[in-house]
Amino acid sequence: MPATVLSPDFVNNYLDSHLGERQVNKIQHGFPSPRFWNETSVPLDEIAEDRIHLREAHGTSPVFLYVGVPYCIQTDPGKCGYCLFPVEEFQGNAALENYYGYVEREAEMYREQMQGSVLAGAYFGGGTSNLYKGPVYHRLMDMVRRLFPEISEQADLTLEGIPQLFSREKMQAISDSGMNRISMGVQQVNERLNSFSGRKQTTKHVIQSLEWARELGLSANVDLIFGWPQQTVDTMLEDLETLVSWDVYDITHYELNVGGPTDFALNRFHELPSTLANLEMYRAGRDFLLDRGYRQLSTYNFRRPGDPAAHDFREGYTTRFDHLDTLGLGYAAITFFGNPALASGRSWSFINQRNLAQYKAAVDNGRFPVERGYRHTSEDWLMMLLFRSLISTEIDRTQYAAAFGLDIYDKFATVWDALAERGYARITPERITLTGDGPFYAPMISALISEERYRELREEAARRKKESVRPAAASRSGQ
Repeated sequence: MPATVLSPDFVNNYLDSHLGERQVNKIQHGFPSPRFWNETSVPLDEIAEDRIHLREAHGTSPVFLYVGVPYCIQTDPGKCGYCLFPVEEFQGNAALENYYGYVEREAEMYREQMQGSVLAGAYFGGGTSNLYKGPVYHRLMDMVRRLFPEISEQADLTLEGIPQLFSREKMQAISDSGMNRISMGVQQVNERLNSFSGRKQTTKHVIQSLEWARELGLSANVDLIFGWPQQTVDTMLEDLETLVSWDVYDITHYELNVGGPTDFALNRFHELPSTLANLEMYRAGRDFLLDRGYRQLSTYNFRRPGDPAAHDFREGYTTRFDHLDTLGLGYAAITFFGNPALASGRSWSFINQRNLAQYKAAVDNGRFPVERGYRHTSEDWLMMLLFRSLISTEIDRTQYAAAFGLDIYDKFATVWDALAERGYARITPERITLTGDGPFYAPMISALISEERYRELREEAARRKKESVRPAAASRSGQ
């Protein structure tokens, strides 16, 4: 695999021109961006064979499971003012339970190829997964156990939800089902700022949900967003101080992504803090949490030791380097499958149908409800893993050398050196670690190291488009 040559001048000019731009965090989708996922025929049989071969070669095959829900409650403005994910407006419990029946049928399609795999963790997301009524959480975990009879003792089984939809009865059902963690998208504790999203949560909802979780032995994560309209460093720190005073051990503190036809992008853009203000918020929030005993586990995740209910869960990336296998079930769910040991072109990313009717139609016809995907070259899969390592803020050079036969430092030496000179990275013979403001700039760093490959992908896309136009033009001229 040849070295990627980015000249020092190019790297430094890129950094100088992008440090002042708003960060857009797309690295959790890995590499490349889903806009390049143009394979409409994803060979699930081939992937199943590779899963089996890897399981036989390695003895174990850990899989992370994601189960999605399409529905969210209606807000004004829509989609909470900022959300960029595909969702459907909640139409009532009957529609939700009907949808879940399709998820069970999709899971059954994967049952044979998952035999012998170990469930390393599961995340029930959305949409809004705590829209379900109590008995459905037992059905969800029954489905998981059918698919994965072996579940790791350290598996973190997380249900995502919003505070106002939890009840003690629902939380009890979540705990009794075997799930062991909740993740709450609070976004803003400050009720005035939260009201911009159209959501009706109150501080009381958040406190009560945390109390129920603690009482029932569930670990609890709280998501907060910085860079919110009209937010200041002081209001942000007040929210963090409140969470610390409530004894929240696990806090995800991430920057607002702004884009698309959302209310925040169209009507509140002028109220957003500047890019430099966002950087100040990141620094202030990070320092505040570190000073209070939290550890930074990833670009945006902070955890304080001592939670009696916690597992070693890392949201958005995996600490296993050699094998990344995430199975996505449900509407718009994403699956990642690959391994450095596989031949080039045998690793995949793919997404399920983002049209609910088409998702259901595929399942009704006995087909995997896959919309489109991307077949990774070995170079692409290295980049995929590198994006994940950037989320974790540490790149283990020995792991990359063992898997790919190269020194990841040498491959992008000009990038790592420029980051180190600016105090954004520390380089040792064993690893490259993002330091200082480096984690804040992880999305920019990922864009920089993938610049050359993205140029190639854009050229390939333009060539394919041009070639597709020629037959159509020839056909018209022959009429």
